[in-house]
Amino acid sequence: MTTIENKNTLAGKEEGVTPEGAAKRQKKESDGVPEKKNPKELGMLLDGHSLETVVEMKLSRFFDQLGGFYPENLYDLIIKKVEKPLIQQILVRTGGNQLQAAQILGINRNTLRKKIKLYGI
Repeated sequence: MTTIENKNTLAGKEEGVTPEGAAKRQKKESDGVPEKKNPKELGMLLDGHSLETVVEMKLSRFFDQLGGFYPENLYDLIIKKVEKPLIQQILVRTGGNQLQAAQILGINRNTLRKKIKLYGI
């Protein structure tokens, strides 16, 4: 599978995409990949790819969908999209222990609590 095919396989729809961007994607793609995959299927697709590579592929697809339009505060938008699942995964893996999760993340427990509240975790 080539890198381009990997990008098509791993990428899904992102929030905040304009209708024009979504329409372009519909026209360009015919890969038939469902919008959501179960975790086992997704894990199999991602095997052999580094986290950095997967993130780069997803960002590339996201920017393609924007079609040249870049929203303000793009950095904050991207960080929020990554930070929430990161916190969720660490909390799951620590059995909900916020002190341990904060230590793993390298942030203050109160900061973690604020983020939990912010993201509705």
